[in-house]
Amino acid sequence: MKEHFYSIGQKTGRAPVIRKLGAVGPGMEQTPVVWNGELYLVESREPDEVCGEQHIRVRHEATGRVSAPFGREHYFASAYVEGDTLYVFATSRFDDLPMTMYQSEDPAAWHDPRGGRRVRMYRTTDLVSWDETDIIEVPERRLWNTSVCRGADGYVMAIEASAAPGRDDPAVGVPFTCFFARSNDLLHWELLPDGCAYTPARYNACPALRYADGYFYMICLEALPCQRYAPYIYRTKDFDLWEVGFHNPIMMWDDDDRKVKPGCSFPPAELGLLETGLNINCSDLDLCEYKGKTRIYYANGDQMTWSFLCEAEYDGPLDEFLKSFFQ
Repeated sequence: MKEHFYSIGQKTGRAPVIRKLGAVGPGMEQTPVVWNGELYLVESREPDEVCGEQHIRVRHEATGRVSAPFGREHYFASAYVEGDTLYVFATSRFDDLPMTMYQSEDPAAWHDPRGGRRVRMYRTTDLVSWDETDIIEVPERRLWNTSVCRGADGYVMAIEASAAPGRDDPAVGVPFTCFFARSNDLLHWELLPDGCAYTPARYNACPALRYADGYFYMICLEALPCQRYAPYIYRTKDFDLWEVGFHNPIMMWDDDDRKVKPGCSFPPAELGLLETGLNINCSDLDLCEYKGKTRIYYANGDQMTWSFLCEAEYDGPLDEFLKSFFQ
């Protein structure tokens, strides 16, 4: 894996303008997709009054209608649409021990039951009947977020991974690292060599993978000094040489993350947290093109104890948005 940043004396255009619209609801794990001409959010959900288990649901953005829960005890849902079929990808549970990483300040006491060894695919044409099957298994690693897109020669999946407990895994390097797999049919997948991983040198999490004009563009969360997190964009043609966008990070945390999007409302306790909680983060960014604009969703918060899903937009198509970071 090789990496290119920029040249001495590099000339660039202006950074793309992203307008933050505000918080739209609690939570963070989602993928926006346009399906049958409508905008939907595929959401990973913790247990709630509807479903007592971790689950996935699909929400119609305009009306708020939600599908019945599916994908129980699967996490970090991502989505892809082709024709009239919606595909959802999620990773399995690692074990049945309780979550403790949010209840202690001692990292030695942390345990996260997420990040299992398998990726499962769900597909539907009606949000009622779902076909599901495990498509990838990596016994020696823990798998977290995924993202799928179609390139010129088939489909590619980015898979965020960390090493299995007690295992020295140089290919992972600094957790987290994104590995890749290819498929011709979305059902049968072949992992690319570990040398294609991006990047073991740094924390590189929650990928959003897209394809435009010969390049695979990937947005990932990077860890900055003093426990701060921001999304960066990169691109590659061959999963060997990676270019880092000139205009990085894509966005930074600020007080616009604390405003409420018009038309949305929160209970007083949630509103108080939104207004006063430590905000060090613009994470889990995902995006799609809808009605000529690039719709962007991301999470604010502190990466541990609280977050709200926030919305932003770029006034132009997705391909233009992706390319603008390299011009």
